[in-house]
Amino acid sequence: MASITLVDTAGRRRPPATLPDFHRDRPPRNKGLQYPADPPTVEEIVAVMRAAGDDPDGVRLRGLIIVLWRAGLRISEALALTESDLDAGRGAVLVRHGKGDLCRIRHRPPYVAPGTMLRGRRRVACGTGIGLST
Repeated sequence: MASITLVDTAGRRRPPATLPDFHRDRPPRNKGLQYPADPPTVEEIVAVMRAAGDDPDGVRLRGLIIVLWRAGLRISEALALTESDLDAGRGAVLVRHGKGDLCRIRHRPPYVAPGTMLRGRRRVACGTGIGLST
């Protein structure tokens, strides 16, 4: 069987691993392995917030970190928030476009503001404000 030397558009040799049939019928090396979650510690989060500084950009960055950390939002969910999505009275954040384009309300944990957290998670029909318990 003759070996074919493959080259890309720039004339460089292509390694065989870049071909579509190279990995066929080979299981991935990490198949079946489970890796434990490795969230940052409180000290690491506080260190990042201190390093952000006190200028307007640093204040905005600290606010974003707090929303991500305390409400457990994804970055795209936090960046899509508007001022009307925040309910300071109940300590809630309305996430209009979450994962799977679902709406949900995230409440403060009980150790942040006792008495303001609703038990469980509430999902909201977008645009109607009607709570649907799950």
